[in-house]
Amino acid sequence: MSQRWVRTALVAACALAYLVVWAGTAEAATPRQLLHRYQPVTVLDPLEQFAPTEVNGFVNDSVLEIQTAPKAWSVAQANPTLATLPTQPAQSCIDAGLGGDCYRLNQAACSPTDGTAGVACYSNAEQAGGPRSVVYTRVARRPHRTVLEYWYFYYDDFYSYDYPPDDLFWQAHEADWEVVSVVLDRRTQHPLYAAYSQHCTGERRAWDDVERSGSHPVDHVAIGSHANLFEAGSHPVATQCIPPAALQILAANGLPAPVDRSGAGQSFGPGSVAGVDATAIRRVGSRRPAWIRFAGTWGEDQVFHAPPPIGTQAFQTSPMSPPYQQVWRLPLTTFSQWPAG
Repeated sequence: MSQRWVRTALVAACALAYLVVWAGTAEAATPRQLLHRYQPVTVLDPLEQFAPTEVNGFVNDSVLEIQTAPKAWSVAQANPTLATLPTQPAQSCIDAGLGGDCYRLNQAACSPTDGTAGVACYSNAEQAGGPRSVVYTRVARRPHRTVLEYWYFYYDDFYSYDYPPDDLFWQAHEADWEVVSVVLDRRTQHPLYAAYSQHCTGERRAWDDVERSGSHPVDHVAIGSHANLFEAGSHPVATQCIPPAALQILAANGLPAPVDRSGAGQSFGPGSVAGVDATAIRRVGSRRPAWIRFAGTWGEDQVFHAPPPIGTQAFQTSPMSPPYQQVWRLPLTTFSQWPAG
């Protein structure tokens, strides 16, 4: 074999390798492209009153309250805006030993204790502000994974044990944050699995088994609770997310445990998909925009209702801002703790 032929072969091989590397680099998608490529299609139940929306309408309709003593609240701002939401606990809260339970937004005109009547109040308040369909997105990079997070904000949360919703057994709180995530191999950008939040936990599923519209995972949103389901129909609610009093009452009356329900109603998401109402993508980070670090709860106390002698009782708070939630801080660890569906 001549030296000239060897040199020619080596030059050709190097050129081919360069082209392969260049092509791979050119084909790598940007974070924006990835977020649009895998934006979920969210399918609401026909009876659902609230669609994913932007946060400013809720803030504009609320008063900002500060906790001055355990369970004692006073108005800190009568007309808060996104720009004025506090991002650190007040020193007075720290001095009083109240920790992070310092601020809350409170829809003064409506109350979660009103049951189904409260749903109408919240719905009317939201619609009066001309809401827009929005999903807040984030790209979290880990050593071998890229996590695309799609955070959905709902104006109100009202879960009813019965369908259609009624006032027998229910759980309610103002505002709701839910998240759908797509986990990619960081090197190849190939999707590996999706993870859907559900109440206090969630569920994950291998990408090949996820229902999709093209490259977009389909999210069946449970009525009222806004739990994200991989399939339509009924889905058991994780028992750790249900108030013990509710389980005891149901068992004593021979009634089954609560389930989430989702039917085929209006769909939101990428406008390029036929039959889907467009949902705008807005990127957020851990520090920007500043309101994402709001140091309080998005709403007053969460309540649970059952027939007498239980009645209506507060048992938890409304949700915290996304960066304070474990699924934001430790997404892969959190997903590993969720059952595979």
